[in-house]
Amino acid sequence: MPECRTFIPSEEVVDFIVRYNADYLDIPNEFQNVCMQTVNDKFLILYADENEVEKIRLRNFSYTNIPKLYGLMDTTAVADTGALRLQNQANLNLTGRDVIIGFIDTGIEYTRDEFKYPTGQTRIIGIWDQTDNSGNVPQGLDFGSEYTREDINRALEMENPYEFVPSRDYNGHGTFMASITCGTYNEQQDFIGVAPNSLIAMVKLKEAKQYLKDLYFIQGSEPVFQENDIMLALTYLRGLQKKYSKPMVYVVGLGSGNGARVGNSPLGEVLADFGSAIGNCALTCTGNEGNVRLHYSGMLQEGGVEDVEFRVGENNPGFVLELWANAPDIFSIGFVSPLGESIPRIAAKKDVSETVNFLIEGTSIEIDVVLVESGSGRELISMRFMDPAPGIWILRVYGTNILSGKYNIWGNLRMFMESDTYFLKPDPEITLTEPGATQEVITVGGYNHFNNSIYPMSGRGFSADGHVEPDIVAPAVNVFGADIGTEGFIRRTGTSVAAALTAGCCAQMLEWGIVNGNEPYMKTNLVKNYLIRGALRDRDISYPNPQWGYGKLDVYNSFVILTTT
Repeated sequence: MPECRTFIPSEEVVDFIVRYNADYLDIPNEFQNVCMQTVNDKFLILYADENEVEKIRLRNFSYTNIPKLYGLMDTTAVADTGALRLQNQANLNLTGRDVIIGFIDTGIEYTRDEFKYPTGQTRIIGIWDQTDNSGNVPQGLDFGSEYTREDINRALEMENPYEFVPSRDYNGHGTFMASITCGTYNEQQDFIGVAPNSLIAMVKLKEAKQYLKDLYFIQGSEPVFQENDIMLALTYLRGLQKKYSKPMVYVVGLGSGNGARVGNSPLGEVLADFGSAIGNCALTCTGNEGNVRLHYSGMLQEGGVEDVEFRVGENNPGFVLELWANAPDIFSIGFVSPLGESIPRIAAKKDVSETVNFLIEGTSIEIDVVLVESGSGRELISMRFMDPAPGIWILRVYGTNILSGKYNIWGNLRMFMESDTYFLKPDPEITLTEPGATQEVITVGGYNHFNNSIYPMSGRGFSADGHVEPDIVAPAVNVFGADIGTEGFIRRTGTSVAAALTAGCCAQMLEWGIVNGNEPYMKTNLVKNYLIRGALRDRDISYPNPQWGYGKLDVYNSFVILTTT
């Protein structure tokens, strides 16, 4: 067996997400050199030597086996959530006391005063840095380094704290998220987080491996993270929550462009599982894909054909599109290139895999058809365009055995694709990212609290199977929070920001319910319903709404309703 601590992060190692009940007994026996990490009682992560693994394609492994890639969802807000009124209301005074808020992000600048008590000691109870192998590994995990509250306090006493706790946030997103959620009062900047007395936990994610970036044609310089690393981050936070025996809010301010948008992703399942425990609250964001033109929805009758036009810009090395449809409908696909070269209909049969070549353009497309994808039960057609010629491509969609006739096609996240690549007739609905379609968590969209308008890029619902997402919206535009370094502040925009503000309100709810004993069985679904009931709704908007969900977050109004009914 390999030494897992160095084996797992290696670029020469391939990662798999494995369900216990589906793949666990089979996959490990195929490889000689493996390491495994347990996520929960449903999933584990398996790591294998790339020399022992077939080419990573959908034709060789199930859709859920291959980790999806996630990006950060960001591009005077605390008062607009109603949180300040709860902090200052004498009978409530809710500040997140004795509640842990767990972040999965780019790390945290732990030396900042916003994350300390007035005594100068840290409010951070744990950091798992997946990028650092110099310290002690967390219990039950085999890579990265964990830094405890005691470690951080000892470091803060030193002239150079990073010599003892070297974990840093070089991006700033994680530090910003933690500050607006639970930063202590900064008098000079007149700044305070939503839950300034909460405890803080942070997982600093490692960057995705190159073979997955190549698989999904990741472009640009934005950080990108693997689904399996995020799942293990949740496992670490859950362990920390059990260690301290305190309620916890799990914050996932990340999103992926892959998946059926019905709430069945492995990450979504794990997030929902942990959030369903009493004393826990799990939430995520809708993403920032609302107006980026990377979603198409179509409708076909029995025997019908529809041409879907997709523009490809210059010098695009490749991209991935996914067509998803519900049973019993069966869809198949053909192609017409910008120069008119056509590929006839590729029949939809069980586990069809084919590579088609366009001789004139020099383009190849890998097509994988999965009639019944194991996670969602839906049909999936994955299209992987390699060296696509610029111009207008036609995806010719055919329908048979039609009952509903509805299908959706999604591209990857805009931050990972060229801006001049898009559908000519896009649909802005059902543009929420995964795991935002997960029904058992709180999914937050974004609005502009300066002019009371929806944030245009906020991912929209509903889910592909029609359940209401987002649940609520929160401020997401030019929100003020801490930057990297020891003193600076910055403004950020995006639905991850909205999720962070909402997370602080969830901590206030858990403090009232669990810590103060008013609702000892409080968990995600109860918090969600309290927030929905208190949400502010405009008279000229019909609710629930694909953009606004059930309305704008107002946690103070939720407590008004709680105490007067």
